[in-house]
Amino acid sequence: MSVPLIRFDSDWPAAPCEVLRPRDGRVPVVAHIPHDSTLIPRSVREEIVVDDDELRNELIRLTDWHTDDLFAALADRGVTRFVNRLSRFVFDPERFLDEDLEPTALKGQGVVYTRGTAGQRLREADPELRAQRIEALYRPYHAALDQVVGDSLDGFGRCTLIDCHSFPSVPLPSELDQAADRPDICIGTDAAHTPPELAAAVERAFGAEGFSTKRDSPFVGAFVPGGFYGRDTRVRSVMIEVRRGLYIDEATAERQPDYDKVRGAIEQAIVASVLPGA
Repeated sequence: MSVPLIRFDSDWPAAPCEVLRPRDGRVPVVAHIPHDSTLIPRSVREEIVVDDDELRNELIRLTDWHTDDLFAALADRGVTRFVNRLSRFVFDPERFLDEDLEPTALKGQGVVYTRGTAGQRLREADPELRAQRIEALYRPYHAALDQVVGDSLDGFGRCTLIDCHSFPSVPLPSELDQAADRPDICIGTDAAHTPPELAAAVERAFGAEGFSTKRDSPFVGAFVPGGFYGRDTRVRSVMIEVRRGLYIDEATAERQPDYDKVRGAIEQAIVASVLPGA
């Protein structure tokens, strides 16, 4: 079977992001899914200098495969999903605009990627292009997410954001943490927005489902939209990174036989840890 959903010759979507509301029984929890898409519009493909085969390989390495689906069952639990419909090769909404605060910028993987996983050139560093993408995509994306989180604060007085990711079993050359000992689940925290009891509950719940866990390893932090970051601790956040080898063939991105089992265990762990305190 061919690699699923590799698209770099498409038209622009109607919007860079999509808000998927639960069918009923909304709870003050938002699942943020920033890196699931492989959609690269034609005009953006023209910026990228690697050939189609190399771009396809980079998409396999850097896409958080199937994370939208892995966390989709939470809709039945009242969770709102906020999904990026563009590949991170178009823009990355989880990067700081101030590159002095963004460690991945040194690897050429800030808001607009200029380097690939092996340090190869993807596109020219173009300040004008970066500024255009920030105004056209990054700021509207953050404003939309601010609105979703603000709606939760208005309705419930609080909001918990689950930052949904996946990561490769073997460190990519561009990653900051090159330690080979990788857990099944990385739980990322923020000093201001992740209460210790929330992080501990998530660790316990994933451990109870049979997963090995590490906190802030191999990835650090938990995303908070810009309108609330460092300003409003009613917004809680925890990052959940799932090791891809648990559920896909990492060479092809095809689902493994245990995919549904892993998906169900993720749901149960979140229901046991995040939803009770929401």
